[in-house]
Amino acid sequence: MFAIGMCLLFWNEGRAVRVAYSLDEALQNIVVISNPTVLLPEYQGCLIYLSGHLVISEPLTEPDYGIVMSSVKLKRRVQMYQWVEIEEERSYGGMTEDEKHYYYTTEWKDKLVDSDHFYIRTGHHNPKEMPIKSQLQIADEVKIGAYTFGAELKKKFNDFMEVTSDERPERKDIKMHSGLYYHSVDLWNPQVGDIRIQFSYAGKSGEVCSVVGLLEKDVIKPYYTHHGEEILLQRKHKISVDQMFHLEHVHNYWRTWTIRGLGWLVLFVAATCLANILKTIILNSTFLCGIIAVESLTISVSMSISLLVIGFAWVWYRPVIGLCLALASILPFIYSTLTTRSTSQQRENYRRL
Repeated sequence: MFAIGMCLLFWNEGRAVRVAYSLDEALQNIVVISNPTVLLPEYQGCLIYLSGHLVISEPLTEPDYGIVMSSVKLKRRVQMYQWVEIEEERSYGGMTEDEKHYYYTTEWKDKLVDSDHFYIRTGHHNPKEMPIKSQLQIADEVKIGAYTFGAELKKKFNDFMEVTSDERPERKDIKMHSGLYYHSVDLWNPQVGDIRIQFSYAGKSGEVCSVVGLLEKDVIKPYYTHHGEEILLQRKHKISVDQMFHLEHVHNYWRTWTIRGLGWLVLFVAATCLANILKTIILNSTFLCGIIAVESLTISVSMSISLLVIGFAWVWYRPVIGLCLALASILPFIYSTLTTRSTSQQRENYRRL
């Protein structure tokens, strides 16, 4: 666990610095396209920023359900009504029974539930396959003005909205209720094997979108920095290039601190598991007893190792910051020692009184 926590912290700091440097590099080299309807040859091979209305060449369709959406993506989510097994353990007076109890209920599930592994299979049979599959359609050609989106950029559209339509399907075996399409005889009393479908879209035609990417043969593709990081940004609405990069820096900042917290937690748990061994070593050493407080050992060890690893990770990119963090790794021990000594002195004075 110590090794995992240290590797996680070291990797996270290196990644955070690479991303920050890559974003700054991209911002320095970017070309702002003021008129997206004009495609000039000197823009080829450049990192560009542009904003405008999405243009979809052909709409995405679901003919059986009467859905026609002019959008970048159209997602079909299929659920089947199936048996689900619930396992319970009963306890009486703090004692748990060895025998397990099984209950069966029906639910709408996205994936097939294998009823062959049920404890009681009789009367609880699920279908072996989905008659209709979930799928994701992506438009062939998406543009802003004269600039075409590459496949990687189209995948960036993940802000899905549910398709709402009052048009009933022509097929009589398909029923509609609250935006959902049911393959069921009675949608108020569904049977095992019945299907319901929900449609959602992302990137509707006419929406204003802002993108950053490499223009290559009139197509916007990912841009790779000298640090090997991919720069391909997409945001809804009209956002300035400075705001787009600021949002990426903020995202990188919070992701870095989240992983830092996770790495420290792993080190704290590791120190807790080894607390007895570490206390024995400290108590048997006069020198260590003078500088390390046993009462706050786990926190001091986890904080110090975290700061030390983070400091070494930063030495390569910013030596001054890295050395300062490495030196700061002894602060938790100093603080805990001073606190312990102060507390001991107060107790001694109290006893004298």
